[in-house]
Amino acid sequence: MAPPTLPPLPSNLKSIQHYLKIAMDYETRDPSISYWCRLHALQTGLSIKKEKEDLSFLLALMDWLEKTKQNMKSNETVSNEIVAQAHLENVAVKLFNWADTEDRQKHYNKNVVKAFYSAGMLLDVSSVFGELNEDVAQQKKYAKWRAAHLHNCLNSGEIPSEPAPKPDEQLINDSENLEYGFSSDFKPESGHSHVHDSVRPSISVPPKPDTPPSSVPTYVQETSSVLVTPEQIVQAQKHCKYASSALTYEDVPTAIDNLQKALRVLQLGQQS
Repeated sequence: MAPPTLPPLPSNLKSIQHYLKIAMDYETRDPSISYWCRLHALQTGLSIKKEKEDLSFLLALMDWLEKTKQNMKSNETVSNEIVAQAHLENVAVKLFNWADTEDRQKHYNKNVVKAFYSAGMLLDVSSVFGELNEDVAQQKKYAKWRAAHLHNCLNSGEIPSEPAPKPDEQLINDSENLEYGFSSDFKPESGHSHVHDSVRPSISVPPKPDTPPSSVPTYVQETSSVLVTPEQIVQAQKHCKYASSALTYEDVPTAIDNLQKALRVLQLGQQS
């Protein structure tokens, strides 16, 4: 799907330009992410007090979104919101994990800044599917804060602070207005064709126990008296989709965690 032909962005809608830039970055590599970034930009723009030129821009964007959704209706990462949310969050977490690993190894460069920044923006976009859970919201804040901090340090020549202190709320707010000047064909220093392509999630294998258990535990499935509601069924389906998407990236721990959450919802009625 070709990118939209839009009029110049009105100054009143400057706050959505970051999402439009991320959309362009993913245009050919992952069109579904471009779609959701532009949808989030549209929703954000519609919430702003608008002038006539703002409406012209937003209507052009809305027209592109409607046509794209129709053209990509066979793509579950567009047509199915549960699959789409899982895919979008997995891409964001993949970026975040790569940036965090590089950061902790003191590899401070623009690629790391861009990865943190993009992860934060993509987690912002995830709000099109509903309110972010606490863990995702905190990860989004940290990604934006760390991007702003590293960006400022690279510009000033200062040595960045150690990762994972309490994020500075002002820096988090400032990160919304940063202009990094990255182009879509920016070449990372690692030698990969693009920073996003070099990001792989780490897979941790649980350590073997020091001594084997004296007996193999027998799993006994008790008949649950919990009445599962339609909302809980949807929640369980959501976790199963997350698990499936995680396995796409060979992220076994995340897949196991989401399958266990699905079981808890169905067996115990526990909402995650």
